[in-house]
Amino acid sequence: MAHTIIAALDVGSSTIQTVIAEQRRGENSLHVLGVGVAASAGVRRGVIVNIDDATAAIRQSVAEAVQASGVPLRSVWLAVGDAHVTVSSSRGVVAVSRADQEISPEDVRRAIAAAETFIPKNANKEILHIIPRDFRVDNESGVKDPVGMHGVRLEVDTLIIECSTPFLKNLLKCVDGAGLKVEDYIFSPYAAAEVALTKRQKELGVMLVDIGGSTSSFMVFEEGVPIHAGVVPIGGSHITNDVAIGFRTHIDIAEQIKLVHASCLPDAIPRKEQIKLADFVPESPSSHNRRELAEIVEARLQDLFELLQKELKKIDRTRLLPAGVVLVGGSSLLPGLVELTREELGLPVELGRLEHAPIADESMALSLIPVFGVLQWASHRSEQPGSMWSPRLSRLNTNKVSKWLKSLLP
Repeated sequence: MAHTIIAALDVGSSTIQTVIAEQRRGENSLHVLGVGVAASAGVRRGVIVNIDDATAAIRQSVAEAVQASGVPLRSVWLAVGDAHVTVSSSRGVVAVSRADQEISPEDVRRAIAAAETFIPKNANKEILHIIPRDFRVDNESGVKDPVGMHGVRLEVDTLIIECSTPFLKNLLKCVDGAGLKVEDYIFSPYAAAEVALTKRQKELGVMLVDIGGSTSSFMVFEEGVPIHAGVVPIGGSHITNDVAIGFRTHIDIAEQIKLVHASCLPDAIPRKEQIKLADFVPESPSSHNRRELAEIVEARLQDLFELLQKELKKIDRTRLLPAGVVLVGGSSLLPGLVELTREELGLPVELGRLEHAPIADESMALSLIPVFGVLQWASHRSEQPGSMWSPRLSRLNTNKVSKWLKSLLP
């Protein structure tokens, strides 16, 4: 049976994840062959600070996945996130080219290209995605697929996702040093939404939040398409740092304490409940109130939700997303996080789910959602035009534009 091997790589601040899967002809689902997870090295707060260490960590993660799968690996699809990503919008307007005024895929391509021309040129920025949010035909807005409609003027409103060029170059250099070619790169929450969100959620209005090690990234969908996205500079490691300072202990001990005893709801913890440091540091006489730990966790997460609330306010969606919030990332399993998120954002909240994946550890499954999403994106690459993957609009295949637009619809 004909098959294709696809691999995805996510270089995070806490872990580096590799997943290898097989796509069989005539089947929609992917068959996972191997998973590799290695501790991040040479990466600090999402920034590559040591090329050699980061390359070695990538090589370790890839080797683990290759050993589990039993297949050689030559290339990967790369998830990109962290604080190097910026989001903006742009509009493009063109005249319909055909004499009968029927809009063609070529007109759509030209409209998107026109939107790109209005993006300020910056040598330090690389465009990851140009995503149409809405088309307007003459004075009619709310058009999702204009191909085949009639009009004289076509306008497109696009969401622009860019990334720091130096960061990308350093990341690509590390992957190349590990002996791999990068097929293309995808904004991490955009990929995660592929497996964590349903079409109905995207249609109703939903916010996906990926709580990572050093940052938390998000994407908001409505009427089936992304309308906003971004990255905020707070993640699980900030909670750990706060615990280390508050408990006057080593950062590694603070991480263990967080994993075992943390909660986001101080009021749910008995006032006299204690945490004995001797459970983590032999012969240590110290102990701390567990409610104090929960207050530290809650305070940092409230900072995160305050930033997310500001992002929703920018697009006038405060408390106005019927499908609510979907949380992914390893820190999403903090006890009480769903309840705290619901209280702070005033929206329905649920944890993301990774279906049909051989991952028994629920925390690991939540953290692997973005890299599995990259696999799903890659498996659809033959059906997507090039601009969905990279900034080079010249790669747009006009014969696929109509199919691509329909793929965005719920």
